[in-house]
Amino acid sequence: MSVDGRRHSSKDTRSCIGGYRYDPNPTKKQMRPRYAQSDIGEPFIPRFSAIASEGKQLLPPNHDDWADNTTVLTGVTADSFTPDEKIIYSPPLGRVVGRRCSRLVWLIASTLLCIIAVVSAPIMCSMPIIGPYIGFDMPPIRCDVDCEGLLFLMAIKTVFLIIAIAVLYCRKAAGDLPRLYFARAALTFLTMFILIAFWMFYTVRIFLEKYDNYKYIVSYSTSLLDALLWTHYLSVILLELRRLRSQFSVTIVRDPDGEMHTMTIGAGSIQEAAIEILKFYTTNFSSYNVYLDKARQTAVAKQGGLQNQAGFKMYNIEQFGGQETVSEVNTRALMEAAARRRIGGYSEVMQEEMEFEKRVKKRKYRLIAAAEDAFSHVQSLTDGVQKNGMQSQMDSLTAAQNVFTWIVRPLTKYLKTTRLQPRHPSEAVTRHIERCLTLKLSHRTFLQRFFSDRFPHQANVSESKWSLICDEAVSCSIEHGTTLVLKSYNQDLDCGVQLVCTVSSLPFFNLTEQSRTSTSKFALRISNESSV
Repeated sequence: MSVDGRRHSSKDTRSCIGGYRYDPNPTKKQMRPRYAQSDIGEPFIPRFSAIASEGKQLLPPNHDDWADNTTVLTGVTADSFTPDEKIIYSPPLGRVVGRRCSRLVWLIASTLLCIIAVVSAPIMCSMPIIGPYIGFDMPPIRCDVDCEGLLFLMAIKTVFLIIAIAVLYCRKAAGDLPRLYFARAALTFLTMFILIAFWMFYTVRIFLEKYDNYKYIVSYSTSLLDALLWTHYLSVILLELRRLRSQFSVTIVRDPDGEMHTMTIGAGSIQEAAIEILKFYTTNFSSYNVYLDKARQTAVAKQGGLQNQAGFKMYNIEQFGGQETVSEVNTRALMEAAARRRIGGYSEVMQEEMEFEKRVKKRKYRLIAAAEDAFSHVQSLTDGVQKNGMQSQMDSLTAAQNVFTWIVRPLTKYLKTTRLQPRHPSEAVTRHIERCLTLKLSHRTFLQRFFSDRFPHQANVSESKWSLICDEAVSCSIEHGTTLVLKSYNQDLDCGVQLVCTVSSLPFFNLTEQSRTSTSKFALRISNESSV
């Protein structure tokens, strides 16, 4: 709609969506970022939303009353999202000291409980013997053959209990859970109840009443060991065996590169499932190259300035004065128009991807050729020295340094292209060459470290920091449709990584048997139109 009936030239005419108009800015070639996360959806909201804030305003044509009759709303803001401003998660604050103290208290309490459980039965059998020495009047002890057999059985069961506790509990925990572990807490209280009940009965009915049948005292102590061993067997079922039976499948998608894998887990709580997912992620996913991801995002930012952050400006020419808001319908229409324009630039994206892959392959094969040539020269020199019976003029370190000198240029170019220089320092590469030459490994075995999708073995990582986000309480059991997000707070490895996990229950498989056909004779049918 024109203002005051004036005509505008074709240059001032702009497409209109609803009551608003947008300018595609045709003076600059519209280019799509190389590694955008999505074409339609949430990433467009901060770029095209005019509600968030006002940005750089487009200068209107030179008319006297234009500024009095129009309101300009633009989605081009100074605070718009760019890939260079990718949020790297900072560690959550609070509860750090409290969690460390609670973990220390739990370790101390569980250790004391295990010690009490082990020594309770021997102390019960020893109290009638050591009672007179500490001032208690106890009846004389008479232990026949059956009593001695029970003592021997009690000693064996005590040893079994010590071994069982050491195998199941005396090991490093897989992770620190954010909430109470109900199964473990229930087993702990059950053990405490058994110990308190047995000790109360022993104190009242045997120690205070001065029960004189020592055989029954030993049998009572053996019953305590039986109860503790059965409790340990129950803990094995609840803590270990329950998770071995696959009941759910978990689809894991890593953000931001979108790598996806699927795993199966057993029944358990959400926080237990999170520990299993992190174990699977550490061992099965490829390493996330944060340097390459940042380099690609930097290339996106440099390419056309993110298409001027959107390339669209919205004009409200029907409402007067004040700051107006954009309706949901018009905002959605603008987002769809921008998405269609970006989808139209798929050829540029495809060309850029092909050029990047071509550059990587070219430098990869140059490195392969250089490594093959260097290794063949060293191996031929070694074989010639052995045939001539002369002593070797180079040790393994000197030979490795020479090989490294021959391949350093193509190796540096390849590592620079793939952004792997921080993962492969020169000292580590030289040691790797020396190991390959000493073990007489081929050049392809040597290069596998650089071509692998996983980073080489680094220093021992004592702790990996993650946070768990879920709509339900993390102490609840996992169910079909449960979705959880795991965010990494590591500084170097998995920096800025999120794992989006969706749980699906495995179906019941109704399998039937179908009998084979009884006939084994076949007939050949030939029609008139057959070529036979």
